Amino acid sequence: MSTQKKKSEFPEIYASEYRKMKSDIETRLQDFHNVPEKDWFYEACYCILTPQSKAVHADAVVKKLIDMNFEYNDVDPMPLLRDPEHYIRFHNQKTINLQLLKEHFPEIRLLIHEFRQTPLMLRDVLTAKVRGFGMKESAHFMRNIGIFGPTILDRHILKHLLACGIKSAKNPPTNKSIYLKIEKAWLKYCKEVQIDMESMDLLFWSMETGFILK
Repeated sequence: MSTQKKKSEFPEIYASEYRKMKSDIETRLQDFHNVPEKDWFYEACYCILTPQSKAVHADAVVKKLIDMNFEYNDVDPMPLLRDPEHYIRFHNQKTINLQLLKEHFPEIRLLIHEFRQTPLMLRDVLTAKVRGFGMKESAHFMRNIGIFGPTILDRHILKHLLACGIKSAKNPPTNKSIYLKIEKAWLKYCKEVQIDMESMDLLFWSMETGFILK
């Protein structure tokens, strides 16, 4: 009797949706590759704002930060984060994080150039250097500026990974070793079903929200 493990299959509920969304997903991934360096700072702002807040709110705030030329002007972002129209949770801490990001971004920009060919190392560097970035936020930022590789293990993503049979995704990662264990399992699964991780990530998010944002 053969003891060979059965190869993973992408559940039809996901496979059928992927067939419909594939072209839009590929276009969005190309958009990430085309993000100009002048936008990197605001992509980092977005990834500081999104945890435990609505992505559409974070996007709205970032657009206003751009209008204010926040990267180079001495302005207080706090009122934007507190505005009920696009409220950002933990606005006090995130305001501090935004100000520190602005202060240190010239150095961070250099580090991105230095480590962009080694994405896993860059993730560690960003996690250490950017207040408000964990492994998830660092990977999110990298993906949004076209540096692929590390996974974005959001709780919504974990739900879909579990539905695909990745048992290690049952609980959110509480430390780096658990994060890497889930990441390894997800990347192995992607190889088996022949869908790259970045595409699968956008597919899962489109099924959550009804559209592809970032």
